[in-house]
Amino acid sequence: MTNNSGIFVGPNTQNHWESQEKQNSALGTVVGDGNIISYNVNVIHDNDEIDMPITKMARPSKKENGADHSAG
Repeated sequence: MTNNSGIFVGPNTQNHWESQEKQNSALGTVVGDGNIISYNVNVIHDNDEIDMPITKMARPSKKENGADHSAG
């Protein structure tokens, strides 16, 4: 949620809101006081040919939805 969220206050509209993210973590999170990490080896084996495929879906137009309210 850190990189793909928002706070929107008042009358507003967020059109075409999108977010994509991929992370690899080898060590993780170390929490506490006086931690010592020594002689560690972190290996990430991520052999994807396409690491993060993102497919954009075509949005139907208002006219295709039957909601064409244009004057003319």
